[in-house]
Amino acid sequence: MRSPILAFQPASSLLMSKLTLLWRDVYSNYPVPLPFTEDELDRFIRMSGICLDLSQIALADDQPVGLSLAGSDGDTAWIGGFGIASLHRRCGIGLAMLRSQTREFDQRGIRNSRLEVITTNRARRLYANSGYVDRRRLHSFNSPAVGNSADPLEVVPLEDLPALHQRLHVGVSAAPWQRELPGVMRAVERDHLTILGWRGPNGIAAYAVEQNRSGLTHLVDAVAECASSAEGLVSSLAARSRGRRISLGDEPSNSPVAKAFKRFGASPRIQRMEMVRLANLPTEVRRVRDYAMA
Repeated sequence: MRSPILAFQPASSLLMSKLTLLWRDVYSNYPVPLPFTEDELDRFIRMSGICLDLSQIALADDQPVGLSLAGSDGDTAWIGGFGIASLHRRCGIGLAMLRSQTREFDQRGIRNSRLEVITTNRARRLYANSGYVDRRRLHSFNSPAVGNSADPLEVVPLEDLPALHQRLHVGVSAAPWQRELPGVMRAVERDHLTILGWRGPNGIAAYAVEQNRSGLTHLVDAVAECASSAEGLVSSLAARSRGRRISLGDEPSNSPVAKAFKRFGASPRIQRMEMVRLANLPTEVRRVRDYAMA
């Protein structure tokens, strides 16, 4: 049986309707259901800063069988969706597509790129074979409201968000790509979301971007400068949610906010590994591994 003829093209070469069908095929057996409609995929692409000209599709005998959705900001890129259609897996197409995607990054002068993978996913080895190394674990929470006290939260004006984001998303709380400032700002502006701040002795010490939907309080972003401010924020959000579940995705596992969720009894529903690839691998890999918190 002959091997298929492989080719790679920008994802912008597909109509959104066909891109949606490919997305569904790629994620048909994924542990987290992602059955996007065309409108939902279009929204995800726009809200995530995905660039379809930078992203790629893999074709086997001219049929789309693989998808890599990527975005970039300056010399940094991220892969926000990657996979191979179920009937074409485990035959080398994924590795070839990822290498094609990273060559595109290199040609555009992108110095580093990152992605996330569920810790038990076999694709983790594929990413490692393409030069990606573990950086840190990310936890996603979806639990009943937790906490045992409530401090008043105050609404933070949108114009204050950039400075707060820059000040608080540092060190172990550095934002994953999904919660970089541009994406959070787009979500707040598009959906008219509320930014809630927890005030400490020296000003706002923690904040959360709240989105209420279908009996769930989803936190588009949340960050705190220390353990006490994180506990104050999480407790106050729990009181505010009035029994709804609270969800927060891709939170660095050692951050004050993650530790506050765990302290109040919430267990992560999903664990992902954030992996990075740097241009100067021999020197830079050592730096990344020193930083890793796996």
